[in-house]
Amino acid sequence: MNEMENNIHHILLALGSNIRAEENIREAQAYLTAKFPNMQFSRLLSTPAIGIVSPPFINCMAQAHCSVELDEVLDVLKSIEVAMGSTNEDRKKNVVVIDIDLLQFDNERRKTDDWDRDYIQLLYKELCCK
Repeated sequence: MNEMENNIHHILLALGSNIRAEENIREAQAYLTAKFPNMQFSRLLSTPAIGIVSPPFINCMAQAHCSVELDEVLDVLKSIEVAMGSTNEDRKKNVVVIDIDLLQFDNERRKTDDWDRDYIQLLYKELCCK
């Protein structure tokens, strides 16, 4: 295995939106594909809001292999959220333009509470069996 192959990472993401949700998910997918050309996406799934009073969310999951390190992946995800107009002020009002969470980086699972959610389990199984 050459040095480049040693630096390839697997990333697994969860995307969600509750305002113009399908449009915003599609826009986020375009941003992600531009940064990670081999990105694969699950289907879109409507889910009830969890822990907040809001319209239903549209969610999907995504995975890719990349040579980008963890900190840069997190920076890319945050920059996409900012570029799409997602703000803390809106989130305080239960308005989620776009939320992109890194659920796994290589073998490290992150956001462990999210893994217990039924829709995450469902979309993960569908995505990883593609």
